[in-house]
Amino acid sequence: MALFKHKWNRRIVWIVSLYFLVSTLLLCIALIPETKITTVIGIMLYLSYIIITCIALIIILINVLRYSKDIQEHTMALILLIINYPVSMLYIYLTNA
Repeated sequence: MALFKHKWNRRIVWIVSLYFLVSTLLLCIALIPETKITTVIGIMLYLSYIIITCIALIIILINVLRYSKDIQEHTMALILLIINYPVSMLYIYLTNA
């Protein structure tokens, strides 16, 4: 968090980290007892992540336009935001396999 000096970038990275931890926890729970409810919760979590990601992308775009000198910080926040998509898809695949 010390890498991000803009308030919104810190919040976005915090939310992304929270989603990553919750989805990893759900994956571990889903693999042990093989229940359908954890799969449904995981898919709902993924759908909510899509909505939050769209909002976060708009916020990052606004930050890029306002603070163009800090492009490295915005790029790092964007990469951390986007990298959760393949991880979430992998988790959904592993729970359904």
